[in-house]
Amino acid sequence: MSESVNFDRMADRYDQTRGGEERGRRVAAALAPHLGGHPHGGTLLEIGVGTGLISAGFAGLGWSVVGVDVSERMLAHAARRLPGRVLRADAAAIPFRAGAVDACVAVHVIHLVGDPGAALAEVARVLRPGGRFAFVGAGKHHGSDVAEIVGAMQAELSGGAPRRDDPEAVTRLAERAGLRQMAGLAITDSGRPSTPLESARQIELRTWSHLWSVPPAQWTSVVEPALEALRGLPDPTEPRSDRISTPSLVFAKPAAAG
Repeated sequence: MSESVNFDRMADRYDQTRGGEERGRRVAAALAPHLGGHPHGGTLLEIGVGTGLISAGFAGLGWSVVGVDVSERMLAHAARRLPGRVLRADAAAIPFRAGAVDACVAVHVIHLVGDPGAALAEVARVLRPGGRFAFVGAGKHHGSDVAEIVGAMQAELSGGAPRRDDPEAVTRLAERAGLRQMAGLAITDSGRPSTPLESARQIELRTWSHLWSVPPAQWTSVVEPALEALRGLPDPTEPRSDRISTPSLVFAKPAAAG
């Protein structure tokens, strides 16, 4: 079993590269209607709470939130948004009693978990009967020349291997844990406009976790040509509009018999 990916290195610049609090509010607003009949919210657990952007969005909707993460530095930021509501823990060993929460969310995090199957089994354990779990996978960018180049680079780096948070794979693991799918939706959003030069800079800074462990030879053969292509685009300082479509699934823990 591999270890969960730790985002300590990104803690101080995570918010400005992931859409900030406005993104958190949009994601929470899209998922909340699917998380059960709690007109004033309920207790919600976020797996991989990070700096608290998503949980803060749910808190603004009336949910009592709590979050776990493996990164101490990310949690230091989250604690300022959600004082007393975050703690350090791996998703495969959630320190809550069985049936403790009404809902759980995992946004762009399942691919970073060391053992996704164990994490989903833990989600099923801590959910109350009838509780809901919302999974948000990898977004697909489209609509710009920058998105085309970056997408091709990512596909080549992966070698065509499916992501660990592929919706079909997550569905199999969730069902194995005793959860049943209730809904599927796509969160469609406008990405933060970025210029070709800024996109190239973020790649060079290895802002995205899939770039952290790229071997030097692959960096030379795959990433550097993408950087050259980005810098060679027309109007490289002109921001490009972008559309992101993000697959999302909602599961339920079966209600108790009787």
